[in-house]
Amino acid sequence: MRWHPRRFLIFIVFCAVCIAIFVVRQRKTYFNKQQHHHLNSRGRIKHLDSNSDGDVFWSELNDLKHEKKSTDDQVIDGLENVLKMNIANNRLPSRNDPIKFNMNVETSDRLPLNRKVPDSRPLGCDLLSYPSNLPTTSIVIPFHNEWPSVLMRTVHSLVHRTPPNILKQIILVDDASSLSSLKTGLEKYVNRTFPLGVVTILRLKERQGLIRARLEGFKHVTSEVVSFFDSHMEVNRDWIQPLLNEILKEPKTVAMAQLDYIDKETFKYIFYENYRTRYGFKWDMEFFETFFRPDQLKGKLETDPLPGVLMVGPGFAVKSQYFRDIGTYDGGMKIWGGENIEFAWRTWMCGGQLLHVPCSRVGHIERSQPYSFPQGRKRTELRNYKRAAEVWMGPYKKYVIDSLPGMKNLKEGNLDDRIELKNSLDCKDFSWFLRNIWPELLPYEDAGYFSGQVKEAHGDFCLDNNDYLFRDPSALEVAMCIPKMARQGFALTTEGYLRTTLHCVVALQEGMDLLPYIQNCMLNSNHKWKYDTNHRLVHLPSAMCLQIMSESKLVLQRCQDNLKTQQWLFIEHSFQN
Repeated sequence: MRWHPRRFLIFIVFCAVCIAIFVVRQRKTYFNKQQHHHLNSRGRIKHLDSNSDGDVFWSELNDLKHEKKSTDDQVIDGLENVLKMNIANNRLPSRNDPIKFNMNVETSDRLPLNRKVPDSRPLGCDLLSYPSNLPTTSIVIPFHNEWPSVLMRTVHSLVHRTPPNILKQIILVDDASSLSSLKTGLEKYVNRTFPLGVVTILRLKERQGLIRARLEGFKHVTSEVVSFFDSHMEVNRDWIQPLLNEILKEPKTVAMAQLDYIDKETFKYIFYENYRTRYGFKWDMEFFETFFRPDQLKGKLETDPLPGVLMVGPGFAVKSQYFRDIGTYDGGMKIWGGENIEFAWRTWMCGGQLLHVPCSRVGHIERSQPYSFPQGRKRTELRNYKRAAEVWMGPYKKYVIDSLPGMKNLKEGNLDDRIELKNSLDCKDFSWFLRNIWPELLPYEDAGYFSGQVKEAHGDFCLDNNDYLFRDPSALEVAMCIPKMARQGFALTTEGYLRTTLHCVVALQEGMDLLPYIQNCMLNSNHKWKYDTNHRLVHLPSAMCLQIMSESKLVLQRCQDNLKTQQWLFIEHSFQN
């Protein structure tokens, strides 16, 4: 058979194309395999950023597919076969399972463990440079029955997005999990996937709770800096360098990342451009997210760190020795709750500082607490709060006990070592903290001339702040009088401000009406009041009086003698001690 020259040329070209495709695929397979190992020739971690190729899925890990299986491996080959069996047998978690996860774990299982996330940092962060002598870091991650793919995505993100010369160890602390796939399978997955010694698992025989699990993990930290994480987080690009830079500048710094959001159903990574958050609290120890004030932002760049009031539990870094010196966590607290508030108080009051660092971004799955509390969640939290209040708040603890009466008769346990720590560190008192760090919070009886509920003189309604938490104006309301100072506690200060728990009463024009609002006291200092002999609350800038209308609406009207709807009484409140 003779080949036509044209056909022969086509055949040669076809063969060349096939060979080229084969070579390219082999090179890509080799490259991806190297990425999955994250190792260089000396066995060190390779730095893999958020734009890396070669997705790693829970159910299909190239490194594990082609290995010769032992009998044990055939039962649980790492953790990926657990997922395969669950899907095949329709055994993914349901609403009726005894272990609750409060997120869509099936969605998590179908996402890459080393997935890309959007760069959520403010403009300018990518232009910053950091010293070459940044300290080494360990990350402690307690977990209790965390869904495996969620836990491993946390670890993958840390390995991929933390420079290898900085990341010394990741310590996973298993707080007595009962989930079978967190046992042998987790050990095998970690050993096969990550470099030897970088990720270690510490097993606790009995449930200790988040606080004590962190402390157990910290005992094994060998690096200069430690960071504590939840088991359902993903770090963003260059997350650790900005935190370490602040610690390098001032060793007594607790440096906090800005938390982004990961939707618990879709696992979408969510952030808001130019949004800067800080955290506050009320006397009932409610922890909430709020904005920085304009005076705190004045003259600052989007990339500049700002001082905080409180911290969230995870996503911060602190020098290991400083953490020891300042007393670590209060080991007498149980399970979860209050440790972030107490540690923040102690940091500020004992000479340190708490900083929000905007160029460090970490995603966090926000979900309702899925874990069990052996003595009940509310009781556990109240006991933890009481420990914090007894040590640090002095006479101000009466406001907490009044807001949380269930706390009064709880046994807080021995506090001798914590009080001794406070004395040895020569810490400031809580009045200093209120004046300098959280002036928004009103210490009712210290405020000035009058304090208590503000009740209409000829009716049953009291001024009410409706538990409003935030900075910007919200209408002042009235409601039936109840002995709840968090909502109905007011004070007329010696400076002439009419304050409630977190705000001042101001008068704002709305159409033809002048109406009372509450807003952050630092935003407008012009609204002063006087309580006159006719029991009227007079707004001094307008010379108008606070008046309640027939439909229980508040307005400011021209002051009139003996007008009953303009008369108010301060009802003194007796705080429990």
